[in-house]
Amino acid sequence: MAHATYQTPSIAKLPNELLSYIFVLGVHTSDAEDPEILGAPEGSSQEYGMEGDNEDDAESMCGTASSATLPDVFAAVNRHWREVALGTPQLWTRICVTIGDLMQDEEAGLFPAVSRYIPRSGRRPLDVFIDARDPEWDFSESDSSTSAVVSPDFDQAYDYTHPFKAEHMHHVLNLLLPHIVRIRSLAILTDRWAPMRTALECLSFENPEAVSYPSPLPQRLPLLETLVLMRCNEFVSYHPHFSPSYGKGPPHLPFRGLLSVAEQTSTQPPLLPRLRQVVLSGVHLDWSSVPRLLPSSALSDVSGLQRLELSYHCPDVRPTQQELRGILSVCQNLRVLTIRASGWQDTDRPASCNSVDATQPIALRRLQALELGFDDVHSGATLLSAIRCAETRHIVLEDASPPDTGELLTADPILLACAHANLLANSDGDGRPPFPHARSVTLRRVNASAEAFESFYEALPSLRELSVVQMFLLGGSALTRRDVRLIFSPSEVPTRVSVCGPIPVGYEQPQWKAKVRVLGLGETQPVQTNFSTPAPQAFGRSHSIL
Repeated sequence: MAHATYQTPSIAKLPNELLSYIFVLGVHTSDAEDPEILGAPEGSSQEYGMEGDNEDDAESMCGTASSATLPDVFAAVNRHWREVALGTPQLWTRICVTIGDLMQDEEAGLFPAVSRYIPRSGRRPLDVFIDARDPEWDFSESDSSTSAVVSPDFDQAYDYTHPFKAEHMHHVLNLLLPHIVRIRSLAILTDRWAPMRTALECLSFENPEAVSYPSPLPQRLPLLETLVLMRCNEFVSYHPHFSPSYGKGPPHLPFRGLLSVAEQTSTQPPLLPRLRQVVLSGVHLDWSSVPRLLPSSALSDVSGLQRLELSYHCPDVRPTQQELRGILSVCQNLRVLTIRASGWQDTDRPASCNSVDATQPIALRRLQALELGFDDVHSGATLLSAIRCAETRHIVLEDASPPDTGELLTADPILLACAHANLLANSDGDGRPPFPHARSVTLRRVNASAEAFESFYEALPSLRELSVVQMFLLGGSALTRRDVRLIFSPSEVPTRVSVCGPIPVGYEQPQWKAKVRVLGLGETQPVQTNFSTPAPQAFGRSHSIL
């Protein structure tokens, strides 16, 4: 009787170096659906990372939670794989903290993965992602039944306890901050303010007795490239005053204590020389001191900040116009600028929304993508007047006003500011439109007159793609005889496109019945519109309305 012989699997024959490299690829290769892998259309919002959920963007910048657990999986297969995994420091450089870490065995202590990964990563750069959000959060700011949201289906209030508390944030940062010089990206996401406030206090480096810091304090953080601070509760930003009231001030500043150390030296090197991305969503800082953190853009075309996002700030904690101008003035190499339900405080409103601040504009000559989510028309228009960004390829305009108002803002000044250079302080007097190279535009719930839309479209000579989201298309006569690809989201459009009158908002209305089909060249069909020319020319050759 023949005896079965054991054959060593091929993967067990791989050299350790090759197996280690496979592990590293498994952990650090981007997701298969990442636009950077699949490729995004030139000039589109995907190319600049401006589509999708903000929290997902933060996770993609600092590594995903799923890839952060793979090293433990590799190390648990067998003894050989464990030896190879433990001998590969690159595997352990992504540190992800979630509320799931609080549900593990208490004998292992708090955040055991952090305690394992830090020593195993050696001296490699670290990518840290702290997600303190609870999917079952009830939008309360404390664990008191009196502050809990009460459903009308229940007679009594219910008790809710958030699993991730301020002391947990303190504990995990107490483990991480002694290694701050190795951190390459840091993203902190919370739903409540208390954990974020604790994070800001720890990151200030001003109280060495409260948290563990490296000794001596470093004069600079040479590896930090990405800083994301997000309080993921956009609803509180719609109130004129910050909530909770105790969190309004005094405002914090990350690394303020390190700035003091650096400024005591004679050379005064930049504190964050490699900082490239900053996202502040629902988190306000000491705005007047933020420029001290940012690296200079004067060294080269690729130096300084590349992406800046300010979003969801209550009006009373937004920067002043002078403070925001000070921030943008040191970010002249920005590629992506996002202002959504934020911007500067609108304290000095003139009598007319069309009046222009005569202050010298800020040149953002390398800006490729601009997203403005306005909740105040005048502030949005004056913000546009404060920057010069003629090289912009992609523009997003969105009505970001409170959803409970039931009405959209009248955005004519916004569109006219984008259309007419002579209305802007950033005009060079040559008569050129403000955005001569913009190839793609996204409009979300923008309410304006047909004349304003026409002026806007006519001032975009390079426009090739127009996305219309949750609104009707107005001013379409300005798109006639132009090869512009139209995208409707949701992918339904009215059977008749109006070029005048108010915009009917809400895609639940019965007019949203005709479909948009992406057809090949020459496959368009006519449609009933009140354009002055047949619809195929009005919409370009890549779309048709059936």
